[in-house]
Amino acid sequence: MSENSKILIVDDDPEIRHLLVTLFEIDGFEVVGEAADGIEAVPLALKHEPDFVILDYRMPRMNGAKTAEVLRGIIPDAKIVAFSAMLEAKPAWADAFLNKEHIIEVAPLLSAFVGNGAR
Repeated sequence: MSENSKILIVDDDPEIRHLLVTLFEIDGFEVVGEAADGIEAVPLALKHEPDFVILDYRMPRMNGAKTAEVLRGIIPDAKIVAFSAMLEAKPAWADAFLNKEHIIEVAPLLSAFVGNGAR
């Protein structure tokens, strides 16, 4: 179901990134990169052209909203999931939203995109 789906994780918390990598690998997704902020994410997105970007909102140097704007220009087909404890609903810059309290639901959320042919 999730075969060949590439994911870029952008979050300033290394423990969250590690947990996300583990959850995605269990469900058969390929994590192609991890970034601590938007500045690190841009070259990784250019290099790997991910299908999905898990994007935190509150990060140093470049927040999620600004990062999403840049990513839309370089990987327009990628689905961006706002992944935040700060936001309460899906922001305009994201295709989906998941509160960090529900981290265990992140892989099923992406699987739903893949299953619906949403890419």
